[in-house]
Amino acid sequence: MALIDRRVSRRFSTTATGGADDEVTHEVEEDATVEEIRIRFYPGPLLDLELRPFVETDEGRRRDLVDVIGRETIVGDDDRFEFHISEDVRESDVVGVEYVNNDAQNEYDFVVDMDFERAGGSSRIIDYLRGVF
Repeated sequence: MALIDRRVSRRFSTTATGGADDEVTHEVEEDATVEEIRIRFYPGPLLDLELRPFVETDEGRRRDLVDVIGRETIVGDDDRFEFHISEDVRESDVVGVEYVNNDAQNEYDFVVDMDFERAGGSSRIIDYLRGVF
């Protein structure tokens, strides 16, 4: 497998209409590890737009991909955030971004990029160490 085939990025982007409470999702095609999440808030929401990246297993259990201390969600206004994580996901899990626009009058755009390592993800380190020891 070529190096370029191991990593893939998925973009979640939409316009959150006034008062929206929704999500954008993608079904995982093969086992992987989410290794980075980049979030872009455009100017305007003044912390009214809340984002929560998540993974939902095929058993219906949902967990956050980013631990936020002090708030339950990620908010911003003309901000960019990068989160370096290592979260395993399995084929048929659903990854996505839940969003809430607390401003009933205005709509806001956002972009969330997730990078996936498909060549064993974090388990590739364990396999490497087995070969060394």
